[in-house]
Amino acid sequence: MPFAVHALRKSYGGVEVLKGVDLEVADGEIHALLGANGAGKSTLIKCLSGAIQPDSGVMIVGRERYEAFTPKSSKQSGIAVIYQDLSLATSLDVADNMFLGQELRSGPFVRRRAQRREAAEWLAQLGVDIRPTAALATLGNAGLQAVEIAKALRTRPKVLILDEPTAALSEKEAEALGEQMLKLKQQNLPLLYVTHRLAEVFALADRVTVLRGGEVVLTGKVRDLSRDDLVAAIAGESIQRERPPQRDGVRKPAVAVRGLVAAGIGPVDFDIREGEVLGVFGLVGSGRTELLEALFGSHRVFGGDVSVDGARIRASSPGDAVAAGIALVPSDRLRKSIIGQLSAGENMLLPSFLRLAAAGLRNPLAERKAFDMSAQRLNLQPPRADLQARRFSGGNQQKLVIARWLNDTISCRLLMLDEPTQGVDVGARRDIYAAIRASADAGKSVLVTSSEPEELVQIADRVIVLSAGRIAATVDYAEIDEARLLMLAHQVEHQGLAAE
Repeated sequence: MPFAVHALRKSYGGVEVLKGVDLEVADGEIHALLGANGAGKSTLIKCLSGAIQPDSGVMIVGRERYEAFTPKSSKQSGIAVIYQDLSLATSLDVADNMFLGQELRSGPFVRRRAQRREAAEWLAQLGVDIRPTAALATLGNAGLQAVEIAKALRTRPKVLILDEPTAALSEKEAEALGEQMLKLKQQNLPLLYVTHRLAEVFALADRVTVLRGGEVVLTGKVRDLSRDDLVAAIAGESIQRERPPQRDGVRKPAVAVRGLVAAGIGPVDFDIREGEVLGVFGLVGSGRTELLEALFGSHRVFGGDVSVDGARIRASSPGDAVAAGIALVPSDRLRKSIIGQLSAGENMLLPSFLRLAAAGLRNPLAERKAFDMSAQRLNLQPPRADLQARRFSGGNQQKLVIARWLNDTISCRLLMLDEPTQGVDVGARRDIYAAIRASADAGKSVLVTSSEPEELVQIADRVIVLSAGRIAATVDYAEIDEARLLMLAHQVEHQGLAAE
């Protein structure tokens, strides 16, 4: 086996976090590694990268056996790790990043032309159109990931490990990364792929291993397993995917959108009823994110009217939207919502400090009470207001952002969530779904986008299907199912392409 781990153990202060982990990855295989937060995935990756040393066990790379690595010996053995937080120097161009610390030289001079030629060859091998002289600031998240992968490939690794590479990517960017992984698979490179996105497992992976509590609880070929098999293994119990009960009676519309036109959107008309969860589904480029950002004032609106509780509003900025009772939880929490260096309490209560203040001064007791109530409501782990937000897992960071708009100091009438469970484990998903339903039960209107139809089946009362920025279909409660949503999305997309 080109890459394998046998009986790997690691303890911290007497607490065993890896309990004899066994894992094998074959040549030309994409092997998915799944597990809830705290399952041991990060510890395993750190052992492989040399960041920490295991207490016992063996790691095999090619024909060599290792009991422990340092960062240097890990790279020398042929292990390359691509982390979620990329190790790129933003002041350098693409080629300089790829050769950083390993420059091609003639005496004291760097051979920049040779570096750029070789960089172009590696980028072409990945099938990406990126110039070696391009500045990193001109690249999107997927482009930066491609540069990081090309940088790793330069070292001719024997195994490539990707640690949640799509957590901060849009759906389109994630698809591009998936295509690059399939190209690497065709080159017979073993890939170990850590992810929370089950759809990616079934789209890309050949085999899958699930960790829970530091142990391997499931391993096998993806084609032999179902989504429910993976969910049950990750959570340690069978997760019931029940639909919310249908609401009794007809509730009055609380939010009315008429003739809304913005970049990539419109005109669109729809209502959201009081206490209703309205889902938004569509393929890549359908306008899901643009719709929410236009309603929130992040994108310029060219025409149309929006009213909340009968009062017409004009949200020309996010501040206007918040003042009108509209809140947005963006899909890209790392760049658009979470401030990693601030504490959890400061992140959660950012819009609430003035409301909690006493005589113009911050009120620590009131802030603590508000934080504790929201932390309990959303099952925030750990429930610590003083801990930096960057220390929390992705799922718990998302809970901090949701709690920002659901604590009792905020008058939120329309809660909008864009891909609320992107990069979130199964347990945190359950808590987020419960928070969404609780918000609707409290009378709030909720607008949720998702690229996963099964998610909308579980939480939505109605679903609108977008195509090219327009509403192509509205699906009522009794007709919501995964097959129908996918059929409608692909059908309208096909009709649009045929019309062109």
